[in-house]
Amino acid sequence: MNAKEKPRIVKRHPELASLLFQQCRSRFEGSHLPSHDHFHHLRVWNYTMDLISELPEQAEEFNENEILLLMLSVFFHDTGLTVTLDEEHGTESRRICQEFLDANPKLFTIDAGPALRAIELHDKKQSMLSHSDSEMEILKILSVCDDLDAYGPTGILRYAEIYLLRGVAINNLPEKVLKNMAYRFDFFSAQNWIPENFYLKHRGRYRYAAEYYKELQDDMISGEKQGINQVIIESYMDEVYHGKKPFLEFAVALFNNNNEKIRNFGSELLRELNQNGDCQTLWSGINA
Repeated sequence: MNAKEKPRIVKRHPELASLLFQQCRSRFEGSHLPSHDHFHHLRVWNYTMDLISELPEQAEEFNENEILLLMLSVFFHDTGLTVTLDEEHGTESRRICQEFLDANPKLFTIDAGPALRAIELHDKKQSMLSHSDSEMEILKILSVCDDLDAYGPTGILRYAEIYLLRGVAINNLPEKVLKNMAYRFDFFSAQNWIPENFYLKHRGRYRYAAEYYKELQDDMISGEKQGINQVIIESYMDEVYHGKKPFLEFAVALFNNNNEKIRNFGSELLRELNQNGDCQTLWSGINA
């Protein structure tokens, strides 16, 4: 991709995005998993549109069929977590998406194969070397944009929730997270087609999350009991996961905390949750 060529404008299909968001939301109604629920999928869709909008033109336009395939893959990629928390949940996600397509044959008249494969393989970076270019483009973009939600303050809390639910002890959390986060970021950094400004923005979010877990790791090594970073994670699990407090409400509570470090984290979390206008517009419209 030639970074000197001008960016192209991508249509966002708001009505279809809203329909798929509703479908994703319905899948999570019986499963309380704030870290990977319908709002995670919505954030990934917005990261996807942000990335595509910044990509330079190629010999062939990023066509409408590819946009539809990306949309389908984004809104179903983690729905399998409603069935299993296992790292192999992509297989269940693919099955759920196929059931949706079978029940709505007139909604997607294109070959959904690349989207289904992307859904199944989105966490398997190594698999991207064994697929055709057309399939790999959908898979790579889904994988990259899904990973972007693992950075920043949102990613910090998402990592904590899913790993704790998978049985990782909190003392082992930093090592597990830092290893996986570095794996994701190495993959992101290897994509030399990503525009520099986009890369630098999310590199900063990666560093923010990595520094948080490094501090948590240092606290645990030094024997620090109930350091602020651990307090935030435990408060999230108590209030959002177990107490079912809305994510946004939790962020506001942190922002109003008396402790400066907790307030700063709350401020960053609020900024990240509110920075995408399209996400908030769709969110507000659905919850009106």
